[in-house]
Amino acid sequence: MSWQIYIQYDEDSLTLHSNAGLLRRAKKSLLDVQLIEKNHTELQFQVEDCKVTLYPHGITTAQCNCSSIDCCKHILSSILWIQQNVEPLNLVDATNNPSETSETHPNHLNSHTEIHLDSRIENNDQITATISFAEAATSNPQTAHDDVLIRQILAFDTPSILKQAGKINTRLAFQFFQNWCQNPELCQIEIQSERISFKTELSPSKIFLYPQLGLTGMLSEIPDKQRLAGHVACIAYFFKKHASEEWHWPENLNLSQTDTSDQLTQYDVVFIHEIQRLCLTFIQQGLSHLAKESVLALHILNMQARAQDLPRLASELRRLHGAMRQFLDQNTQIDEAQIFNQLAYLYSYLAALLQFQNQSQNQNQPSALKRLRGSIQRDYQERNVEHLIPLGCEWWQLDSGARGLTVCFWDVQQNLLTEVTQARANYLDQTFNKQSAESSGIWGTSLDYLLKHQIQLTQAKLSSEMQLSASTDTRFLQKSLITELKPHDLNLLNIGYSDWQQFQQALKPQSSIEQSTIRYAFLTHKEINKPELNELEQCFECRVVDEHNISLKLSIPIQPEYQIRIKHLTQLIQNENIIATLVRIDSSKHEIRLIPCSIFLHKNEKLSVFSLDYHSPPRPKKSSLFELISGRIEKLLEQKKQWQSDSQQSAFDILMNQTQSFIEFYANIGRAQLDSTDQTKLFELAQQFDALGLSLLSQSLKKRPQECSLPHLLLQWRHLLLQLQRLTYKLPLEGQVMSC
Repeated sequence: MSWQIYIQYDEDSLTLHSNAGLLRRAKKSLLDVQLIEKNHTELQFQVEDCKVTLYPHGITTAQCNCSSIDCCKHILSSILWIQQNVEPLNLVDATNNPSETSETHPNHLNSHTEIHLDSRIENNDQITATISFAEAATSNPQTAHDDVLIRQILAFDTPSILKQAGKINTRLAFQFFQNWCQNPELCQIEIQSERISFKTELSPSKIFLYPQLGLTGMLSEIPDKQRLAGHVACIAYFFKKHASEEWHWPENLNLSQTDTSDQLTQYDVVFIHEIQRLCLTFIQQGLSHLAKESVLALHILNMQARAQDLPRLASELRRLHGAMRQFLDQNTQIDEAQIFNQLAYLYSYLAALLQFQNQSQNQNQPSALKRLRGSIQRDYQERNVEHLIPLGCEWWQLDSGARGLTVCFWDVQQNLLTEVTQARANYLDQTFNKQSAESSGIWGTSLDYLLKHQIQLTQAKLSSEMQLSASTDTRFLQKSLITELKPHDLNLLNIGYSDWQQFQQALKPQSSIEQSTIRYAFLTHKEINKPELNELEQCFECRVVDEHNISLKLSIPIQPEYQIRIKHLTQLIQNENIIATLVRIDSSKHEIRLIPCSIFLHKNEKLSVFSLDYHSPPRPKKSSLFELISGRIEKLLEQKKQWQSDSQQSAFDILMNQTQSFIEFYANIGRAQLDSTDQTKLFELAQQFDALGLSLLSQSLKKRPQECSLPHLLLQWRHLLLQLQRLTYKLPLEGQVMSC
């Protein structure tokens, strides 16, 4: 092991291990550095009143007797002093071989040079590799130099590194590694003069690997608890890119933890507590002041949750990370209130995990905990599906880069709506887009064919949530055309909902920690009105009327991806007979929105499915200017009356809005305690909830911050208010008075 490593550290490396401010202070203390002792195993310095000891294994092993826990300015000053006194110091190798100094640099290689490399890991095992590269050195010195660094890393002892990492870190490293294999752009490798750099999504700065130091000498800004796993993943990914044989992971790493699937391990409990503390930290800092480093930690924790067999927790962390990242990118569709909602739900979900863990241990009932834990992969069961009727489709895109085509069917045998999705997680597959998804469709046939035919499936794969798989092993048989159906067949087969009150009952929440599994609904109606602009909500709205003459409001957001739907739906309502609509249920905000995706047309005694994303209606008839203006004025007057009637809020709604605004203020600014005036106001709000009979919420609001931390109370209050709102959610119905 050579002392040359301290000469190779540049400002980026030193800043990465400490910070820029500490490095500036260290430069000012250079005159106070004195070399006390020098030998083959250590260098001792006196810096101000502190004693610094440097070892040949790099800065990560340096010691100082000052009060600092991590790297201090005294260690940095000693390293900077070495770099300025290379020749007077006359450093020699710690291997007691003075001849192996700067002559090992590739610029001094000749045709007879051999390099003896030591890569020492934490358990002091030595790995010695003898490398000969005479021909490469004479032809291309840079290539020869890169080859030396590559061979040094490939000489690492894989079992020793995995043993040093431990079981939990190895599993997490494997998740990082798999993610990079699927998304190569997330890990970029660069071979530099004396080190290898990795640019990953795990940290804002690069990760540096010095081959002569091995795993223990790697430098990065990855959070402490995931740093070792991230470093192991980098080395493994380097092996994948440059080794003839890939990195050898443990054989049972891909298998789920069948011995702990019904119970949380002690590592799981510690991990859950860590995430709870992170949730409180977000509130303490203030949601208006999110830090990129803290948001990045969510992505790493998501990978760790997957590694620890907590897939549902990983999904919640991924969703929260996506929302926070959009907020940092100044996406106007995401605000602090939405992040607060997701954070409060995550916090309550973590509490439920720990609670059900205790219950399952005491009562020997692990089913609830297994449901909360989730499953890594959907358990698809193979069976035949006798009769599927197409209901429509939707092409969707997410801000994360995910996009896909979802096709909905009515399963006549099971009497329910089922769906199948063909999707990609990111933009890596440039061949998968809206047009290619239409032509490739599902199960090897085009989308146009699926929307025109009733089919039967053999070897179909169905999940426990009754979702079909797009597996290519599935085979389909044509039963008949969709045009053979009559309007009354929809009622005979009990397809979808024709009564909006029944539809509303189906959307009622069943649990405070269970999300609704209904994503799409099929609505049959006797009338549908032309979409009109709602300037307050920034969306287009149309109303559908059920068999009891009750109107239900459908919404189409004013966004570029929905413009074609607005255009097509408006034209079809004017010129065609629409008897049913497939809608997507969106409850991301404090209300339920129904977004039209496809419609059923009745023409010439035949039914057909029209996709608002893919199909184009015939050219419309031209209307006179007078008809357009007069119709627009009449609709706006009707809409104005509707807005005026909708604007009347109950005392409960006003109280909820006041309370939500109150706790949002403290969650956004990150204040540690309530003002005396606000304490009085909070008590008054609690009294009003008590008067309405909501004693649980009243008692919670009366808790003093001295009993629990304010961030904990804010998250708890938010979750209680959200669940109360969920219970009072109503579909946008008109024509009747709905009870809460």
